[in-house]
Amino acid sequence: MKTNFAQPLTACLATAGLVIASSLLTATQAQAFSLSVAPEYGSTNSLGNVIGTGATATLDFNFVQSGADLLLNLGITNTTGTKTTAGGATNSSLVAVAFDVLSGVSASVQSTAGSSFTSFWWQNVGINGLHNGFDYGISTPRRNFNGSDPKGGLYKNESTLVSFLLTGSSLSAAQAESAFLTGFQNGTLKAGVRFQDVSGSSVGDSDKVMAGVSADAEPVPEPTTIAGMVMGLGSLVAARRKQAKKALA
Repeated sequence: MKTNFAQPLTACLATAGLVIASSLLTATQAQAFSLSVAPEYGSTNSLGNVIGTGATATLDFNFVQSGADLLLNLGITNTTGTKTTAGGATNSSLVAVAFDVLSGVSASVQSTAGSSFTSFWWQNVGINGLHNGFDYGISTPRRNFNGSDPKGGLYKNESTLVSFLLTGSSLSAAQAESAFLTGFQNGTLKAGVRFQDVSGSSVGDSDKVMAGVSADAEPVPEPTTIAGMVMGLGSLVAARRKQAKKALA
């Protein structure tokens, strides 16, 4: 008698896929988050009813445990011009990022390898008209955080990564991510970006814009988590095939 194992195997894989998808979603939500830099969160430039030039960006916060150290890998991407905005900006130079950290936590630059964002600020880090008390800032080389030189900035679709060492906290990477995300959601933590050389906007050629937690922001997956789940699926498939061969023997 011929036994058809195709349907049980397919069902098994479908079930496994659902389990993995569910696990992956849960894992990634606890691993990283992104902030959206957009005019609706606050801008220093406006014209009539149009708020902001339309310059936008994304800030990716990823916390990593490295032995006893807790690292914040901050990914910075200029997204100006990738979506239509009321301000109309088509491009810009992203030159500086300011952000807050949890109470009792201190940050220092761990690495700026390959990045033009090499100036670290921890005093007088403010964006006039938006928020004057950011804890830290990172920027292209300039005399002060409020400088206006667009050189070395990130233009449309360009990205960079700066790593910070966080001290003064006993939180794990996952706990730190959760606490930071909560802070940005309830407003106790803030972040903002400086844009220069804005083009395509009738509102102005420079802008300072605040960041917020976008409702449709997607979590950033951890490569090791994905790899582990893929390996788990492979093992499940192999085991199922082995059982099928034994039954046919």
